[in-house]
Amino acid sequence: MMPMTGYFNSRAEPRQWGEGNLAHWNGYFTLRGKGEVRFAAETVATGVGELLLLSPTHPRSYRIPDPQVGWEFYWLHFRMTPRLGERLSWFDPRRPWQVHAVADVSLRVELASQLEAAHRFNLAQPDLPQREPIVEALLEAFLLRVAAAAASPGGATPVDPRIERVLERFHCDLAATVNVDQLAECAGLSRSQFCLLFRRGTGRSPQVYMEDRRLEMAAHYLRATAQPVAEVAEMVGFANPFYFTQRFRRRHGLSPSAYRERYRRSD
Repeated sequence: MMPMTGYFNSRAEPRQWGEGNLAHWNGYFTLRGKGEVRFAAETVATGVGELLLLSPTHPRSYRIPDPQVGWEFYWLHFRMTPRLGERLSWFDPRRPWQVHAVADVSLRVELASQLEAAHRFNLAQPDLPQREPIVEALLEAFLLRVAAAAASPGGATPVDPRIERVLERFHCDLAATVNVDQLAECAGLSRSQFCLLFRRGTGRSPQVYMEDRRLEMAAHYLRATAQPVAEVAEMVGFANPFYFTQRFRRRHGLSPSAYRERYRRSD
């Protein structure tokens, strides 16, 4: 069956595996953590918000370099269609790998939802006569949107490299319990300098930014997984599930359980 999509989430376990599909193009869109791809002569790292695109025929293996951080991603196997070949210059089979980054975190969640929809359709409609062109169109739309985001990072105010380092740490491990003082220390800045540069680069205070990102990912997990609400809260950094429910309801207008139920009824 081609094309295909899937979801993978490693949590605190060492993993290493080989590629089983070398006949088609493969992509790995990372939501959390970090991964490594090892070729004969080089090792490629990929992280949060990046699409790692791998061309056919090049043997490789995969590794999770930090099991405690883990690696969460959507994968896709697909053929290079005429539409993709006309619009993107990515598909040179001589290039074993490419990385295309999506800087906007809200867009990352939206793109993950597109892959989630393709994956759910694959699972629910495996025998539909038009299944393949439908999934192919969904994946084309995903790839074209990644290309647009990578080509035009948004014209936003450049983020200070010290703030970028903090954002990378935060996005790699949403569950980590951190406060503003700890983040400022990680950046090598005073609290006041850190908050000023953070707001200048992201448009939000550190507290608001972190909560927004956590609640966006919580909504994704409620749609994409069957994890209990308390576990979803823990996965995105809320130690208290009751406080998580309060903040989630304020953001999305529904409790986590009601949000999940409404999404399931809409399928």
